[in-house]
Amino acid sequence: MILLHLVLRVVHVLLAAFWAGSVFLMAIFLVPAVEEAGPAGGTVMQALSRRRMPRILIWTGVLTILTGLYLLWELSHHFTGTFMGSPAGILLSVGALFGILALFIGVHMSKPAVDKMGALGAKVAASGAPPTPEDLAEMERLRGRLKLATRLMAATLAIAVVCMALGPHI
Repeated sequence: MILLHLVLRVVHVLLAAFWAGSVFLMAIFLVPAVEEAGPAGGTVMQALSRRRMPRILIWTGVLTILTGLYLLWELSHHFTGTFMGSPAGILLSVGALFGILALFIGVHMSKPAVDKMGALGAKVAASGAPPTPEDLAEMERLRGRLKLATRLMAATLAIAVVCMALGPHI
């Protein structure tokens, strides 16, 4: 049982580091660069979609949350009120809630925007013509949605990471 706990803890931390680090990279560097690139940004989003980045990040988030909930369940002796009402239990629960919120934002805002940007970029590239004003307007709307979603995910994951880092030590 101790070995399972250790393995799951290592897997949880590695997944969380990958997930949060990827979102921070997107929020700080990638999304602003795509925005700056204008219509060419759609080509970048198309390439990321082909590499299944949105899907990989979603599944990384799902596995991070599932392993984290199991570890919390185990640590709290099956979510007992005593532990869950303690400062550590509250802080870890808040971190879990913000991680789940980040995943929700990724599934319902970020991934659809990336997928639509990739599809629009592919459509424009296949046509061989410059993007229409409608295409440009749609790309701009999707960029704005992705920017907002990425910032929200980065903020919620930052809170989750801080809670998880401090929770066991309170």
